[in-house]
Amino acid sequence: MTIRLLRLTLCATIALITLSTGAPAAAATVHPDGSTLRWGDCPTDVTAHPRQQCAALLVPLDYRRPHGRQITITLSRIRAADPARRLGTLVLNPGGPGVGGLSEPSDRYGPSEPPELRDRYDLVGFDARGIRHSTPVTCGLPAPNPLVRYPAPDGSIEHTISYAKQTADACRRHSADVLPHITTANTARDLDRIRAALGEQRISYLGLSYGTYLGAVYATLFPHRTDRVVLDSAIDPDRVGYDFVRLGALGLAQRLPDATRWIADRHQTYRLGRTPEQVHRRYRALTAALDSAPVAHPQGPLTGNWLRHYTLSMLRLRETAGFADLAEIWQYLAERSTATAPVTTRADQPIALTPTDNRKAVELAVGCGDVAWPRDINHYIRAVRADRHRFPDDAGRSANITPCAFWPAPVEAPVRVADRGPRNILILQNLRDPATPWTSGYGLRRALGHRSTMISADSGGHLVIGTNQCATNLALRYLTTDARTLPRDQNCPPTPAGPTP
Repeated sequence: MTIRLLRLTLCATIALITLSTGAPAAAATVHPDGSTLRWGDCPTDVTAHPRQQCAALLVPLDYRRPHGRQITITLSRIRAADPARRLGTLVLNPGGPGVGGLSEPSDRYGPSEPPELRDRYDLVGFDARGIRHSTPVTCGLPAPNPLVRYPAPDGSIEHTISYAKQTADACRRHSADVLPHITTANTARDLDRIRAALGEQRISYLGLSYGTYLGAVYATLFPHRTDRVVLDSAIDPDRVGYDFVRLGALGLAQRLPDATRWIADRHQTYRLGRTPEQVHRRYRALTAALDSAPVAHPQGPLTGNWLRHYTLSMLRLRETAGFADLAEIWQYLAERSTATAPVTTRADQPIALTPTDNRKAVELAVGCGDVAWPRDINHYIRAVRADRHRFPDDAGRSANITPCAFWPAPVEAPVRVADRGPRNILILQNLRDPATPWTSGYGLRRALGHRSTMISADSGGHLVIGTNQCATNLALRYLTTDARTLPRDQNCPPTPAGPTP
């Protein structure tokens, strides 16, 4: 049987970035007065629509020293397709941190994308500070192993403590002068420099996942520079850092039943259980068996933590998109728990994709530099023990220690997101999102108060737009109609499912 094992390293839901250490190819420079951008060709490794152009903007590395060292921010733009109906500039952020955004305007020209956005807006993307074509940073790290985040089968975390210390030390050695300034607050300040360079009094903004926190910080620092703001799959600004990461265990617990129910409904195909409870017990039995006796594979043993992380990656996909692949892997392992034969893959799906050091360095800089993390190692040991009991399917991953425990103190206090400013922010949140749980989106709604409304979508997986039709339509209508009226707080029903495979 051919098993469709997607991305064996379990980074299936992450767009992986290739590190570039050079200046953007043929990208333009900023005018000496800082007010006008020169537009030219985009870097050759950026997927760009023929109408997309790129430019470079100089900004301070440290905004406390505005005339000190400067770094480059590279941005992209496609002008509104219908200039007579143009509403302004819409800045797009794909999330991350560490994900490049130069292709975002071109991505909106895909065949499945609504034409209203490209008709009515100049679409703008950018590589945030530290990323790829915007003066990239590095920690000199090898390709990371995502399984290092998991405690050992007995719950111990000594290997993770060692990894965290070594990683933080490497980052200090390579980029101690730069990494403290790769933060969300400084990226928000860069965003306002982009606004000014574009000659706009206000900008609209569409941010996904981590991009929601960036959007909330921007709307707090520059409230009257925002036009329409849509934040999809939000981070609670009062739980940034370790408290937010630890929510992953709750998110997994809320999402996993979607998969066990789907698989149970197809018992004739997968033979993993007739009820969701039976399927769930089978999954736990598989992880426990692999903890004790991993299955051999040419690219590394298939351990219990391997299966946990692969499962998490499939659950992050939209609705049921990863469930067939997930069920086939569970079925394969259930039937061949002592097998040594290699697991094959779909021909169109590469395996062993490697996250770059650039993405990891930015992820650490932002995650560790926005807010201080607990320093006491025993804090993590106790938290892992508690969460392994409360959320056994996460196995303590979300509560585990990271390099942030050994990171230098942040150079500034985190921005306090609050309700000061115009009422113009729409939050979209799936009820069963393993990456940004619903409670996280509600936390942002609570922090923004009268400035925002929230659409709760009865959907699973990460990201709402393109998953739940009701919520997608509400967001699109808010962004593209002439009236700037927020929809009310409301719930959206599930999008009707297509034919059962």
